[in-house]
Amino acid sequence: MPAWLMNALTTVLSWLLALTSSGVMTLSEPPVPPEIPDTPDKLTQEITVMSFNIWTDTGSIDTRMNGVLRTIRGEMPDSFGLQEAHELWRWPLKRKLKDEYGIACDRGRYFGVQEGTPIFYRKDRYELVDQGVFWLSDRPWITSVGWDAGLPRIAGYAVLRDKQTGFTYVHFNAHFDNAGATARANSARLMADRINAIGLPAVFTADVNAGPGALPAQYFEAGGLIDLRDAAAVSDTGPTFHAYRGATAILDYIYANHFLRDAAQFKVIRDEYDGMYPSDHFAIAATFTLANY
Repeated sequence: MPAWLMNALTTVLSWLLALTSSGVMTLSEPPVPPEIPDTPDKLTQEITVMSFNIWTDTGSIDTRMNGVLRTIRGEMPDSFGLQEAHELWRWPLKRKLKDEYGIACDRGRYFGVQEGTPIFYRKDRYELVDQGVFWLSDRPWITSVGWDAGLPRIAGYAVLRDKQTGFTYVHFNAHFDNAGATARANSARLMADRINAIGLPAVFTADVNAGPGALPAQYFEAGGLIDLRDAAAVSDTGPTFHAYRGATAILDYIYANHFLRDAAQFKVIRDEYDGMYPSDHFAIAATFTLANY
């Protein structure tokens, strides 16, 4: 399909979805933190997780694919979440990483196609226990545009169990809207509620499209989530978005829930390959310890 036709269809779909959405623009109340049981840890495990907005631009896949792959393989995280992962990115990434990684939440935001938020996990270490996708809206069970967002935004989760130790954690991954401030705050409330409701050690990777002091960050903190950029013993607090014009903003995050026991490192990956950055965002990675009760 020609790019112009795909863009036109996307515009029409977004317009139709906006018309059929509920139109409720009310700002949600901040989430409440979960009750933390006074239970001794049964098992702890250190993991490394990555978040990477790979830029949905499909016209530059051939020139950027090598850099994206080398960024991932340079860290070999236990799991990683991608944002702006169009199926024209997802298909070759699944194929090229098939010996190392499995994939969960392999769906796009428009009725299963186009940009998605997949989660990859190390096949040699973990088995996929459960997975699911939902939309960041007041109708999360269906393709929908939430609140004042400009586009439908999709999130996913993967429950992963270590094949040897039995240690289990959940990886959530999302991409918040860039246009709607209410949508971003309400998406943060929705994500915090979902993470707290699952009752398992969890990590959340995302392009939040907002800075550290903005309302989404305040909602995450209110819901008991911990920004690993702040918690890590060794941390890089530099910008993550550069758009090939110079790094200007922190938009990308890795959070953990109250099962966090220690955070060793948070890093921003600024490596260039083939004379260019792999994406208009820098990938980020964190190494930390979670506990199973």
